[in-house]
Amino acid sequence: MEGKTLLILILVLFVYSLIGGAIMMALEQSNEETATTDITTTLSTFLTDHSSCMTSSELSAFLTEVRDAYDSGVLSVNGSTTAATQWDFGNSIFFVLTAITTIGYGNQTPATKGGQAFIVIYALIGIPVTGLMLAGLAEKIKKLNSYFTNKTIPYLEKYTKTEKGLKYFSIYFTICCLLILIPSAIISAIEGWAYGEAIYYSVITFTTIGFGDFVVGTETKGGTKIVYKLVVIIWIFTGLAWLGALIGECTETAKAFTEKKEKKQVKNGSDIDDTYEDVNTKTDVATGDLAKVA
Repeated sequence: MEGKTLLILILVLFVYSLIGGAIMMALEQSNEETATTDITTTLSTFLTDHSSCMTSSELSAFLTEVRDAYDSGVLSVNGSTTAATQWDFGNSIFFVLTAITTIGYGNQTPATKGGQAFIVIYALIGIPVTGLMLAGLAEKIKKLNSYFTNKTIPYLEKYTKTEKGLKYFSIYFTICCLLILIPSAIISAIEGWAYGEAIYYSVITFTTIGFGDFVVGTETKGGTKIVYKLVVIIWIFTGLAWLGALIGECTETAKAFTEKKEKKQVKNGSDIDDTYEDVNTKTDVATGDLAKVA
């Protein structure tokens, strides 16, 4: 890739980031301000009503304990202290797999020094291995895509561009249904989320952004939870491999386009040089300067 092309991409990404930041601020800031006002009013009213038995510092300490308990998974949303543990075997496997895939939802984090040290070493080893495995899966998916794109569609043999476009649309629409639309409907039914929230979770997971505001299996318990999370893990790895294949194809297409453009520029420059030399030669012949022609 030429330096000019790289600089253009950097500039585009910079502008894209500015636009994205501005849009997110416009969408989210007013809601944040409203939430801040509401909780400030609620706390102020609570302290006023219970000023005889609780001080501001005591309330702050109590809320800190509640927050820590919730983050540790020992306190559910409804206030029950019988919430499912975050560190049973199924959840622990799910945690390490989201770590080595770099999703890292953030809703579950190690609190002990030993756990923190272990996951650092574990991730440093696991991430490259996972990357290699996903690259291998992506290569298989690309070959499968090539198999279908090389198939001839009846009655469209003469219309190569139409046939090619229809093939790609059919393949990627089918994959989108199998990996995003249908699984999102199932997750929505199991988790009680809106369908749009389930799609949001799927895309955020496959792109390894992993905000952690939506995470599957946090309310389910027992053997069903283990089976459910196992299926989700297989789905996540399949989706990551497909996304890797898609990114690889897009990268190869962009690279081929850039190289073709660069070769064309070089060829045009060479043609101009050749034309310039021919003009000079003809000029020398016309003026009788045979030494230069020789």
